[in-house]
Amino acid sequence: MPTTPQRLAHDFQRALQDLQKERERTRQLMAELDRQNHELDRLRSSVHRESNSRLLAEEALDETSDRLQLAVEAAGLALWDWQLPSQQVFLTARWGEMLGDIAVDGYWDTSALMDRVHPDDRARAQATAGELLQGRQQRTVVQYRVRTADGWLWIESHGMVAEHDAKGRPLRLMGSHADISERKRVEAEGAQARAQAEQASQAKSEFLANISHEVRTPLNALMGLTRLLMDSPLNTEQKSWLDLMDSSAHALLDLLNDVLDLSRIEAGKLSMENVQFPLRETLAEVSALYAEQARAKPLSWELQLSARLPDHMQGDPGRLRQVLNNLLSNALKFTPRGGRIRLTADLLTGSAGGAHQLRLQVQDSGVGIAKKHQSTIFDAFTQADASTARKFGGSGLGLAICSRLVQLMGGRIDLVSELGQGSTFTVTLPLGETAVADTGPLSAPMELNEVAQAGQRFAGLCVLVAEDHPVNELLMKQLLQRLGCSVRLARDGEQAVAQWELGGVDLVLMDVQMPGSNGLEATRRIREREIQLGRPHTPIVAVTANAMNGDREACLLAGMDGYSSKPVSPQTLIRAMDEALMRSARRVVPRAATPEPPPAHQPAVAGPLDIDKLRRRLDGDETTLRQLAQAMRTDLRQRLLALQQALLAQDIDMAVAHAHGLKGSLGSMTAERGARLAKGLELAARSRDWPLFGRALPLMQAEAKQIDGALAALLSAPPVA
Repeated sequence: MPTTPQRLAHDFQRALQDLQKERERTRQLMAELDRQNHELDRLRSSVHRESNSRLLAEEALDETSDRLQLAVEAAGLALWDWQLPSQQVFLTARWGEMLGDIAVDGYWDTSALMDRVHPDDRARAQATAGELLQGRQQRTVVQYRVRTADGWLWIESHGMVAEHDAKGRPLRLMGSHADISERKRVEAEGAQARAQAEQASQAKSEFLANISHEVRTPLNALMGLTRLLMDSPLNTEQKSWLDLMDSSAHALLDLLNDVLDLSRIEAGKLSMENVQFPLRETLAEVSALYAEQARAKPLSWELQLSARLPDHMQGDPGRLRQVLNNLLSNALKFTPRGGRIRLTADLLTGSAGGAHQLRLQVQDSGVGIAKKHQSTIFDAFTQADASTARKFGGSGLGLAICSRLVQLMGGRIDLVSELGQGSTFTVTLPLGETAVADTGPLSAPMELNEVAQAGQRFAGLCVLVAEDHPVNELLMKQLLQRLGCSVRLARDGEQAVAQWELGGVDLVLMDVQMPGSNGLEATRRIREREIQLGRPHTPIVAVTANAMNGDREACLLAGMDGYSSKPVSPQTLIRAMDEALMRSARRVVPRAATPEPPPAHQPAVAGPLDIDKLRRRLDGDETTLRQLAQAMRTDLRQRLLALQQALLAQDIDMAVAHAHGLKGSLGSMTAERGARLAKGLELAARSRDWPLFGRALPLMQAEAKQIDGALAALLSAPPVA
C-alpha cells in the first residue's frame, strides 16, 4: 500500500513519542541507579563505622577487664566460678597463693575444698553454701578458717547466684575469697584490750569502793566526835579549833564524794533521775546558801530570776544543785573582797516549735581565766595554773564533774572569761525530760539543832545498832540517846539476829560490812523469821560506808527499808529513820499459826495498798476504782508469770520490760513496797545478776499475794457511798 504523507507524519510523530518515553525511562533508571549507588555508599560508610565502634568497644572492654583484674589483684581476692551441677569449682591463681600452693588458675574439687575448712567452721560454711544452692539466698557472706601449708587462714567468702534455669533454680554461682587474717588479728587484739580495760575499770571501781569504805569509817568518827565535843562546855579558842576540824572534815568528805562521782561518770554508772521539782524554789535555796557567805566576805550578791521562768522543771534536782554548788563556790573562792557575783536564770524559747531550755549563768568579777587555759579547764584534776592550787586550794575536779553532769542531763556548759576581768559560766539544760542526791551533811551546830528538834518523834523507841566499829558504835549510841531512844548493841550479823529475836525492837540500824554474817544476810534472816514467827515488820536502815553505785539497791533488795551512808549525817539518818518507820507502818503483819504479841512501841501497821489515798486520786469514783482493781489483779498475775519465765530463760529484755511495767502499775495503785520490789527486779535484770533476781522474785510473789488479797477484799466489799 502506497505511503501517504499523512501516514508518514503520523508514524514519525508516534516514533518521537516512543523515543520521549524511552528517554524518560532512561532518566528514571539513571536516577534509581544514582540512589542505589548513594545507598551503597551509605552502607559502606555505616559498615566502616560499625567496624570502628566494635573495635573501640573491644578496646574499652579490654581496658575495663584490665582495670578489674588490677583491682582484684590489688585487693588480694581469689575469684571462684561454679557451673552447676559440676562438682568442681574454678578458682584463680590467687587461691593457690593464699594456701601456700602453686599459684595457677584451675579447677578444685568441692569435697576437697570443704575438707580444708576448720572443723569448728565447717557447719557454718556448709549451711551458707546450701542457702545458695537451694536458691533461698541470692547473695551470702561467711567467714571461716581454711587449712594452709603454714596453719589456719581466716577468709571471708562472698557468693551470689549468677544464672538461673527456666524454673528459677541456680545454674551458676560466682564469688570471691579474701584473706582477713590481719583483720581478725586486730579484732582479737581490740577485744583483748577492751577486756583488759574493763578489768582495769573494775579494779579501779573496787579500789575506790574499798578506799571509800576505809576513809569514811575514820571520817565518820572524826565528824561525830567533833559534834559531841561542840555540844560540851568550850572556851572560845577550843570552839574555833573544833570549827576548823569540822570544816576540814567536810572538805575531805566533799573531795571523797567528788572522786567517787567522777569515777561513776567515767564508768557510765552514775544514775540520773527524772522528776518534777520546784525550779524557782530550788534556785532560791541554793542562792541563799551562798548569799550569807558572800556578804560575810564581803561581796555583792545578786539573784535574778526571769518572770518567764516556770515554777517547776522536769529533771534531776540533786545534780542541778551539785552543778550550781560547784560554780558558786568557785565564784566565791576566786572573787576578791568588794567584788560581785550574779546568778541569773531565764527561759530560752525554741525556734520553730522546738523545746524550751533553761539557761543559768554564774557571773563573777574575780581573777578570770587566761585564754590558753580555757580549753582544758573542764578536764579532771586541772586548774588554771599551779599558782591557783597553791593560793586557793582545790583538787581540780569540780568543773570536770559539772561538765559531765550537764552533758548527762542533755545540756551544755560554756565559759567566757578574761584574765583579771572575771568569768561567766553558762549552763543550758532542756526543760523537758532529762536524765537525787543528798544535800550533804550540815555544819555541826546546825546538825545538833536538828537533833534537838527531832527528839520528840523518836522518844521511847528501842533501836538495835549492829556495828562492828567501836567508835561508830559509840557515836550511834550517843546520837540515839539524844533522840530519846533506848539502844541495844550487836557487833555482827549473828548477834543482830539474836538481839532481834528477843523482841521489843522498834528499829534496826544495820552496818553492811561486819565480820561473820554481814548486814545483808542478817536482814534476810530477820525477814524470814518474821514470816515464820508471825511478827510485824521491823524497819531496818542500812548505815554503811559502802557508797558506790548499786549499794543502796542491794540493801533495799535484801529487805532493808532505808539507807544512810557514812560519815553519818544526823539529818540524813533522821530522815532515813522517818521514812523507814512510815513505810513499815503501811505493811501487813504476816500471818502465822501462833502469832506472838507485838513488842512495845510497835509502829501502826496498814495494808499493802493505801485504798483511801487511791480513792482520793480518783475523786471518789468507786466504779473506776473497782475497774482498776480488777485490771490490776489480771496484770499482776500475767506479769508474775512472765517474770518467772524470764528467769528460767534468763531473758533480759523480757525481765526488764515486765519488771518496769509492774513497777509503774503498782506505784499508780499506791503499792509502794511492791513497786520498790519491782524496781529491784528491774535493776537485777539490767545488771544480769540472775542469782539476785532469783532471790528477789519470791519476795515479789509474796508481796503480790498480799496485794491481790487486798484487791479481792476491795472488790467483794460493798461500794462506799
